[in-house]
Amino acid sequence: MLLRPCSLAALALVALSAVGCGIPKEQYDRDMAALRQKSGVDLEAQRQAAEGARLQAEAAEKDRLARAAEELDRNKRALEQCTSKGGDATKNLATCQIERDEAKSKLDRVTADVNKVRDMLKSMQDAGKLQVKVERGFLVIALQGDILFDSGKSKLKEEAKPVLIELAEVLKIASGRLFQVAGHTDNTGLEDKNWELSIERAVNVVQFLIKQGGVDGKGLSAGGYAFYQPIADNATEEGRQVNRRVEFLLVPNLGELLNLK
Repeated sequence: MLLRPCSLAALALVALSAVGCGIPKEQYDRDMAALRQKSGVDLEAQRQAAEGARLQAEAAEKDRLARAAEELDRNKRALEQCTSKGGDATKNLATCQIERDEAKSKLDRVTADVNKVRDMLKSMQDAGKLQVKVERGFLVIALQGDILFDSGKSKLKEEAKPVLIELAEVLKIASGRLFQVAGHTDNTGLEDKNWELSIERAVNVVQFLIKQGGVDGKGLSAGGYAFYQPIADNATEEGRQVNRRVEFLLVPNLGELLNLK
């Protein structure tokens, strides 16, 4: 039992009373010494118990704070990682949006140029001087070969020149665009001859457009396809006549569309 100071005083009074009642002084001194020793032991035990409880509480609080700090650090890292990922995703999305808008703007410009050429050629098409169509992804301006050349010949006919002069004015307005002039034949005659004829006709048209029509040669090229790209049946005269033609292909600028360096 833990003895409080007040209890010790009470025992002392009891002991004094006992002395007054005739207890020998030596016994009284022994009893008081034992009483003081017992009281000191109990007080020390109480102090140690209190100190132990305090240390245990401090350790528990430190452990709680350490766990809280660790959880806070985990949450902070997770938030930073999430923010970083979200930031990258937002950045990538914004970059993609810009690139998409740029690509659409380029495509819109090309489409506008194509439509401009078609509008300028409408009167010539309505007059039957040429045909404007879209084939294999190209805007194609087709002139009937018999209007431009005699059968089997590559020299331009005189009546073809006014048509080409009128077409040259359109090509000059559409400067900056590349046109390939392509010659085509029917399937009669030797293959080698048809290759030569288709190429010579295309070259002669290009040279006339440059020299007589004033078209910048940087925007023109010439090619020949012989009879390998028919658009009608070569089994009939009408089909063969259609296949003998010269075409102007508006060539897309891949560097403009794809931003190639």
